[in-house]
Amino acid sequence: MLKLTRQEVQIFLEEAADSFPHDACLTCECFLGYVTRLRVDSDETSQDLINEYQVERKNMHSCLGCDPCPPGDMYAEYNRKKAQSGLITLS
Repeated sequence: MLKLTRQEVQIFLEEAADSFPHDACLTCECFLGYVTRLRVDSDETSQDLINEYQVERKNMHSCLGCDPCPPGDMYAEYNRKKAQSGLITLS
């Protein structure tokens, strides 16, 4: 399976962080789910970038219900593109 490059991960993370409508997005499950997916899909050279966005579980919070939710939308779009490319299958 192809892994995301460091540059791709950096772009995805920066775009998501730049889209935050609230400071609380940094610790929201919507964004952190995206970060986790990027960790799984990236090569080892990207882990330090991803680690910058990791938070302790006790500091995470559930979705605030923002509409729109840019980080959540980016995560959903990423998953759609991956599914369409055949790199993942949705069950």
